[in-house]
Amino acid sequence: MTTTTLTHGRITWTNIVKPDQADVDQLQAHYPHFHLLNLRDCLTEREFPKLDHHDDYLFLVVHLPRWDAEERISRPSEVDIFISKDILVTSHSGRLKPLNELFANAQNDEVIREKLMGQGASHLLYDVLHTLITYCYPILNKVHQNIRHVEEHLFHAETQHILQDIAIVRRDVIALRHILRPQLDLMHHLEKGNWPFIHEDLNLYWSNLGDHLAQLKGMLDESMEVVNGLSDTIDTLASHRIDGVVRVLTLITVLTAPLTLLATIFGINVELLPPAYHPYLFLTINGIGIALTLLLVLYLHRQKWL
Repeated sequence: MTTTTLTHGRITWTNIVKPDQADVDQLQAHYPHFHLLNLRDCLTEREFPKLDHHDDYLFLVVHLPRWDAEERISRPSEVDIFISKDILVTSHSGRLKPLNELFANAQNDEVIREKLMGQGASHLLYDVLHTLITYCYPILNKVHQNIRHVEEHLFHAETQHILQDIAIVRRDVIALRHILRPQLDLMHHLEKGNWPFIHEDLNLYWSNLGDHLAQLKGMLDESMEVVNGLSDTIDTLASHRIDGVVRVLTLITVLTAPLTLLATIFGINVELLPPAYHPYLFLTINGIGIALTLLLVLYLHRQKWL
């Protein structure tokens, strides 16, 4: 839908936002050595992260998280990248704020443009990937804030609300792990590769990106352990509260059992019971029921069940 080309020295950066078939055809016309299958991959966001190696270019499919505030979950956003000698092409949906800002800054600021594109397409690729990966840290900070919120309200009475918050946080951590884990393998492939159009002096830079991803993965694994611990704690608290409610209901049932039994016996419509019209029969029945209840309470107290 929108193709913008930025040239600085011998370096050309083509940025495509929400690509359609016309954009892909235009890209193929400019760079006929790009494989048709790789070009078609730009039209969908369902590609799995990968690195395709060709003789004169690399094709990368990178997934980075973006925060969905409405659903309170991180969703994957795909960036398709072609890297060749003096050429970088990025194709994406336009929903990744750091990539949009990076390209806009390169367009509008000559100093930033020189910093990004003055050392070659390989360094530009590193800056793009570094910007996208660094953007993951604020997302993880949001996860940690949500976990702290659960910790602070864990022992409040609103168990239902906390259970929902824990479920939402767990779903987000699982989504982030699913998004970031394949990117670590992608950085390892990029680091170990030997391609003439990728500067060898960037191996330490690719390793640095891999370290960032490994750190993010470690933070997510730790967050998952904390969430699981909080979930077990809230389950224990909920079970304890349910046990308390069941105990109270059981005691009420037990304590009312004598009166219920007497009412049932004297409610039988037969002549085998004491005179039904005795003036003190009602008081006698109540007295017996109260006495039995008091004896039952005394027994439960001695057994330390009350």
